[in-house]
Amino acid sequence: MSDNFWDTVADAPEKEPPTSVLAPSEPGEVFPPASPAFDGARLSLEAVDSGRIYTAQLSDFDVSVWDSENDAQEIIDWFNQEYAKQGGSGKSLKFFKEATDISSFNSKADAKTFLALALGILNGKINIDKNGDLEGWISGDHPQWMKQYEASATKWANRAAASAFTVLMIGVLVSGSILTVSLLGQLDGENWPTGEAEVVEFEEWVETSCGDEGCSDTQYAFATFRLHCVLYGVEWKCDGNATANTTVFEYTYESGFFEHAPVAYMIDELSGEKTHAIAYNPLNPEEVDLRPGFQMNWEWLLPVFIPCAILLVIARNPHVSVKAGYSSIFSR
Repeated sequence: MSDNFWDTVADAPEKEPPTSVLAPSEPGEVFPPASPAFDGARLSLEAVDSGRIYTAQLSDFDVSVWDSENDAQEIIDWFNQEYAKQGGSGKSLKFFKEATDISSFNSKADAKTFLALALGILNGKINIDKNGDLEGWISGDHPQWMKQYEASATKWANRAAASAFTVLMIGVLVSGSILTVSLLGQLDGENWPTGEAEVVEFEEWVETSCGDEGCSDTQYAFATFRLHCVLYGVEWKCDGNATANTTVFEYTYESGFFEHAPVAYMIDELSGEKTHAIAYNPLNPEEVDLRPGFQMNWEWLLPVFIPCAILLVIARNPHVSVKAGYSSIFSR
């Protein structure tokens, strides 16, 4: 067991001691002189089977935040101490930075990459040949540009979240406004008087639409009404009987999602009928309600609640930031 505080290694089964240890007859440069980052690095042993398995983790080091090269040196010092026991020569910070394509050590991800390289060499999975090349290590697997790519991806994800948030918010405002107008209209007409209106025309039909998932039917209805009204002072009194003194008001009514009377109500109440009781505004009989009294269609809330739920999901998503997205959009 190593006396190094950071060495969390498990002793592997004992092996027969090698009959001889190969050492190069003429120590050579690990990296050619043209690479000043690795000047002084010497190759003592190409590969040494130490019989130990290194499993060090970042939590084994006395570092709380991996954000400086001094923190990186903790890993390097531990590596050099253990590598020296295998007969290897010490490696510098520059060695690790160039081997991992990390130009600026400043994150926990960088520390993981350094430690992965150190463990790979110590456990014999990564070898340093006579030319100074690393065998079994692809620097592109842990490149510095990966952080830049992830930062760019996060930026665009935040922008997408901000854009989706804006579109959904507009949808909520529009649908909420329509819902509010519909409800206010129902409240205004809740106490209107009723009169028997003549059903001039009533028609219902079904439209079929087909897509990749199959076909669906949608029911529609259309009606034309006629009220005969007499003015008494400032108010009108209306019914379905025509006289010499009545004024005729005619209305058309087509089913729709935000209409007070849904298509099912129209079909049930108007099919085969000659008259139908409707509510009218006594001050202006041009305003009528096919279904008297206040009625709440709960499906009206769907265009408001569904976008609100999606907005909540976006706002609470830990992987994106709507605020950062807006900041990125308006800072361009």
